[in-house]
Amino acid sequence: MNLLKTAATITLLLAGASCSSETAPAAQRSTMPDSLWIEAPMTDAVDVLAAKKVASGEVVTVKGQVQDFGTLATFRLVDSSLPPCTDLCPTPWDFCCEDPADVLAATINVEFLDGDLPASWSLKGAKGLDHLTKVCVKGTLHTDEAGNSRLTATSIAML
Repeated sequence: MNLLKTAATITLLLAGASCSSETAPAAQRSTMPDSLWIEAPMTDAVDVLAAKKVASGEVVTVKGQVQDFGTLATFRLVDSSLPPCTDLCPTPWDFCCEDPADVLAATINVEFLDGDLPASWSLKGAKGLDHLTKVCVKGTLHTDEAGNSRLTATSIAML
């Protein structure tokens, strides 16, 4: 079980590490279950930086802006306090104007699971979801020994 979680975490980190502007095929985007979407923003959402202070294993609702998408049902969420680099970067969601350590500290990996692994569908394009879209996501926070955080999500809403 721990091996599966470790594999899922590594897959998530590798998938989210690329800052590609490629889009997922439309067939993948359309398979995200509608049941995961909440129409109204969740009022109890906290910023990414505050969420990362929550104890591992706790349920939390996190708000921020989408940085990038993995090929599976994963994306990276960045604290809204970080401004995108619209003047200097061809891909402003890279936050290239910011110190990489600050970006990492203000980022949380989000995953929607199918069993113990990230679901096979992509989130990019679902309900209009794209880079820098402001969302709130509810799920269980998991933080490893190195301080890496991921949120196993159960619902999402646009802000």
